[in-house]
Amino acid sequence: MQLPLKEFRGCVRDGRGVGEQQRSVLPTNGQMPLRGLHSRSSRRVDHTGAPRRHVRLAAAVSPPPAMPKYAQRSDFLQDSCSLTSTYSPEYVRQRALETPGSLFNVLVRVTDIAVSLGLFAGKLWTDRLTGQEDEPDIVKKRAAELRDTLTYLGPSFIKAGQVLANRPDIVREDYMNELCCLQDDVPSFPDEIAFEIIEEELGKPIDQVFSSFSERPIAAASLGQVYKAVLRETGEDVAVKVQRPNALATISKDLYVLRRAVGVYQQIVSRFTAQTTDYQELLSVFAEGLFTEMDFRNEALNGLRMQELLDSSEFCSSDVVIPVSYMGLTSRRVHTMEWIQGVKLTTLPPEEIRSFVKVGQEAFLTQLLEIGYFHGDPHPGNLLKITEGPNAGKLALIDFGLVAEIPSKDREAMVSATIHLANRDWDALVDDFIALEFLPRDSDRARIIPVMDRVLSPYLRGGGAAAYNFSALSQDLLSVTLEIPFSVPPYMSLIARSVVTLEGIALSGDPQYQMVAQAYPFVVRKVLRNDSNSSMALLQDILFDNDGKVKPTRLGALLNAGLGYVADAKQSAGFIDIDAVPDDGASVSEVVAFLLSPEARELRPLLVREISNGLDLFLRDRFRKAYALLPGLLAPPRLPFLPALPSPPPPPPPLAPFGAL
Repeated sequence: MQLPLKEFRGCVRDGRGVGEQQRSVLPTNGQMPLRGLHSRSSRRVDHTGAPRRHVRLAAAVSPPPAMPKYAQRSDFLQDSCSLTSTYSPEYVRQRALETPGSLFNVLVRVTDIAVSLGLFAGKLWTDRLTGQEDEPDIVKKRAAELRDTLTYLGPSFIKAGQVLANRPDIVREDYMNELCCLQDDVPSFPDEIAFEIIEEELGKPIDQVFSSFSERPIAAASLGQVYKAVLRETGEDVAVKVQRPNALATISKDLYVLRRAVGVYQQIVSRFTAQTTDYQELLSVFAEGLFTEMDFRNEALNGLRMQELLDSSEFCSSDVVIPVSYMGLTSRRVHTMEWIQGVKLTTLPPEEIRSFVKVGQEAFLTQLLEIGYFHGDPHPGNLLKITEGPNAGKLALIDFGLVAEIPSKDREAMVSATIHLANRDWDALVDDFIALEFLPRDSDRARIIPVMDRVLSPYLRGGGAAAYNFSALSQDLLSVTLEIPFSVPPYMSLIARSVVTLEGIALSGDPQYQMVAQAYPFVVRKVLRNDSNSSMALLQDILFDNDGKVKPTRLGALLNAGLGYVADAKQSAGFIDIDAVPDDGASVSEVVAFLLSPEARELRPLLVREISNGLDLFLRDRFRKAYALLPGLLAPPRLPFLPALPSPPPPPPPLAPFGAL
């Protein structure tokens, strides 16, 4: 899925911007895999004057390589707008209440969810009352019960468990170990049904396409299960993912129930807090992503586009592998892709996790801040260390069912907010939050700024916060919704989810890991490459203190960040510390080469001006001192046999005022 952030992109149906799906125009010969995907969008306005959602097209503009017959299918994704699995609240309601007995089924589902979660909560409460909540055997038992409960409740709740599975700062390790099973070890559905779905979707018997096919699934997750197979025509190993039967009906029912519950919750929140977050819209974003993940063709196209964008970016790392999708063998419910033999990063030793995190964070920050197109579901099951084959030892990114796009102006606002946060420039930070739609445009700054100072200062240099991770900051920001109209835009909920997920993986290898601090080199590069007036102002915000003088530590940190060096957690003193200079930073030759490179074209004028001002002050000071010494140098020497002249008499005291006599 290409999940929209600020503006939904997709097909406009029935005059309403609902039922969005990515519409693709592919070559008529169906040859795949694609490279050179480009996009364009058009903005339309309806009769009310409100902007309507974009229509996004993806077209192959370079001739694809010839592929075997199994990879040729001209009808692939002819018109995904005709799919019945696109999301809209009305569609969900219709699916949930499509028969006279459906209302009863919904009530049964509500009861099932309430009873299942209520029973588990009751057991936890009982353990607390009896003092058994920390006993190892009880904790292990409850963790297994939570996993079984979420599995029993189905795909929607399994997704929630996947998010919790890699949050060591939220869920204790015992529970994490159990919830990790939800990423690729969910109970599978019968193989006979899976084989029927494959043959129905591909339009031919399995043995005509594959020379071998595993009898049992290799892995099973929330939406489907994966088999290993060998292509009959080429002998290549492939993974075949098959969607669970009735997944659409089950998820539709869950979303209908959640939508009603969220409506009640929204009213309660609006009544008792100042929070302006639109929870219905947040649910819509989640539902849009979940529905589109159920069309595996979107996943295949998203992976192709991600590979194209990363290859054309500065990142362009050979250490990251995205499996190739076989489009001719991919449909709405079946996805055939290159086989990747690997292990999850979270199963590796801490030192190995740290090495892979460096590659992963660079790939993610490139997606987030440079290309604006990022993987929206980076849980540990989707980040693998490849253990076999020509790519052994590299990082594999899989499952692109959920991706999102960030407009350029929002990426710039994120960079600006990072710098203003580090500077404690609360007034400018309010402007950034308004641009990111965290705050309304008519915000009361006199009321908001003291709250921001109180909540955010502990996470900065000298603030004294015990933890500097993104999750802790998010919780503190949400706590201020009783005081200020702080809201979470739908697009930011997905970014936050991805950040906390990746941060959770990194924390398992390094408890001191700081996601935002590691992003500083990307922030610096983005500022240096942008020649706009706003970027020049941000550069001055980084380098200059309140007196307009360059801070040497900031300059050192900036030069190191421009070269990719960043201080570790032991050296930095906050969530984002732009004064921290790494001990093992850039060499003098690297710094000189960087200053002379095109990358530093915006920095050089500032440094030249400072050097000129410094030389001017130095020369003026030397001249004043020399001028003060000049009379002594020019005075005639005193003869040695003459006494020194007497000192002049002191001046007479001033006369007293006439009235004092």
